[in-house]
Amino acid sequence: MSTYISLAKKYPMWEKQKKALAFAKSREDKGVALFLEMGCGKSRICVNWLTWLFARGQRLVYIVAPLSAMHVWPHEWNLWATYPVTFIDIHDTGSAGLRAAKLLADDGYPVICLVNYERAWQLGHKYIERTIQRGTRSGETIKEYKKVDTSMDDIDWDIGILDESTYVKNRGSKVSQFFRKKMKQKTRYRAILTGSAYTKRPLDVWAQIMYCCSDTVFPTIFEEFCGKYAIPNPEYRGQYIGYTNLDDLTERLSKVAILLKKEDVVELPPVLHQTRLVSLSARSRKLYDELKEEMYAEFEALEKAKEEEYGKLRELYEIEPDDAIALKIGEAMEKLKHTAAVTVEHVFARTAKWRQITSGYLIPDKLDPESKLQPEAVRLGKEKVGVLIEALEERDGKPTVIVVQANEEEAIVSEAIEKHFGVKPKILNGSVKGAETRHNMIADAANDLFFIVKEAVGCRGVDMKWTDCLIFYSHRPMTESYEQMLARNHRGGVKHTNITYVHILCKNTYDQKIMRILQNDLDLARELEKNWRAIFEVEDE
Repeated sequence: MSTYISLAKKYPMWEKQKKALAFAKSREDKGVALFLEMGCGKSRICVNWLTWLFARGQRLVYIVAPLSAMHVWPHEWNLWATYPVTFIDIHDTGSAGLRAAKLLADDGYPVICLVNYERAWQLGHKYIERTIQRGTRSGETIKEYKKVDTSMDDIDWDIGILDESTYVKNRGSKVSQFFRKKMKQKTRYRAILTGSAYTKRPLDVWAQIMYCCSDTVFPTIFEEFCGKYAIPNPEYRGQYIGYTNLDDLTERLSKVAILLKKEDVVELPPVLHQTRLVSLSARSRKLYDELKEEMYAEFEALEKAKEEEYGKLRELYEIEPDDAIALKIGEAMEKLKHTAAVTVEHVFARTAKWRQITSGYLIPDKLDPESKLQPEAVRLGKEKVGVLIEALEERDGKPTVIVVQANEEEAIVSEAIEKHFGVKPKILNGSVKGAETRHNMIADAANDLFFIVKEAVGCRGVDMKWTDCLIFYSHRPMTESYEQMLARNHRGGVKHTNITYVHILCKNTYDQKIMRILQNDLDLARELEKNWRAIFEVEDE
C-alpha cells in the first residue's frame, strides 16, 4: 500500500477529458469504449474513472496491456490518483498473485492486477503429458493443455480494462475468445482503450465491442455483422472489397463509445511529411525485377493448378450417378471455387524479400527447409543509406529517430552512422528487456544525435516527443503500428514549433505501394471519424 502525491490539483483536466470521464460514468456497468488517440490523456481519464468506482465500493480490477506498456499504469496512478491501491503483477506472480489479489479485495483493499494479453488466458494452465490407453494410438504420449491452478475466469471481477484493445480484434484468436466468452461474464464494469480501433478496417471493432458493451450494439454473429457493413468479394469467400453503411456503424458506436483526437484536447505543432525518392542500383533492380517475375509466375502456376483440379471435379460430377456422392463432389467444387490458391503467407514471404532489396540486402532462401540455421544476409546497394546520411547531416546536430523494420536494417544503418559520424547510435529493439531499461534508454536518447528504433517495438509504451524528426528508413503495411509510431512523437507536451517525418522510398517498388496502403487505411479511419464528429456536433448544439 502506498500513499501517492497527486498532480491532479496542479493540472486540472481539460474540458474534453471531463466530457469523456462523464460519458464513462454515465455508462454505469453497461461497458464503455474509449477511442482516445495517444496524447489525449486516456490513462488519466481511466485513473479518475477507477477512483470513482472505488468510492462506490468496487475493489478488484484487472488491466490487460501489451507487455511493453504494463509499467505505465503504476506511473500514471502515481501522477493523477488521490486513492491508494495495491498493484499486483500477475504476469509474474501467476495464480498465487490472483489468489492474493482476491483476499486483499475481500478485506476491503482496492487492488489492480496487471497482466499482458497472452499470459491472461494461459494463467492456471499448462501442458500435461498423457499416454493414450485405447484405440489405434494406444501407448502414444501426447501433450494436452489443461487447467491446473487458479485462472482469471475463476474470479468475479469488479472492473476490467483492456488497454490497446486491438489485441482482441481478431475474433478467432484464443485471446479474443477468452475475453469475449469468459471474462465478459465475470466482469461487472468493462472498458476498452485504444486510439486505433478501426484503422485497418471497420470490421475490427466487432470483437472489441462484443467484450466491453451489451450485445444490442451489433449483431452477435460476426457474419451477420459483416453482411451489414462490408461488401463481399464475389470471387473469394471471407474477403471484402469495400465497406458500406458506415454512418450507421458510427451512430451505433457513438452510443457506447467516445472518440477523442489529440487535436481536440491540446494544440499541437504542424506536421510535414517529406518523401525522398531513391533509384535502385542496376544490380538491385535486376534482382527486384527477377523476383517479381518469379512471384507472378508462381501465382499463375497456382491458379492453373486450381483450375485443373476444378476441371477434374466437374468431370466426376457429370458422370457420377450416385446423388449422395455427386453432392459431396459439388460441395468440394464450391469450396475450391472460393478458395484463394495464393495464400497470405506466400505473398508475405515474397513481398518481404522486395522490402529487403529496397533496404539494401537480401536473405537467401534456405537450401534445406528443415534447417534451423538462417542464411546470412547478402548486402546490396547503399542507395537508401546515402539519402539517410544526407538527411542526418541536414539535421545539424539535433537528436533524430531513425525507424527501421528488421535486424539487418538496424545493422546497416548503425554501421553507416558510425562510419560517417564516428558515433555509435543507440538501438531500441526486441532484445532490450525490462520496462526500466527501456525507459532510461529512451530518456537518455534526448541527449543523443541518433536513435534507431524498430517500429514493432517503438510503437508500444514509449514517449518520443523530445525529437522533432522521425526518418523512416523502411515501412511495413501495418497501419496500426505506423500510426502509433507517429503518435509516440506527435502528442501532448511537445515543445517543438513543427515536426517532420521523412520517408525514404525506392522508385517504382513495393515501397511506394506500402505508403499508399498506409494512407488509404488512415483515410478510411478519417471518414469514420468525420461521421462521428457530425453526431457529436449535433449533440453539443
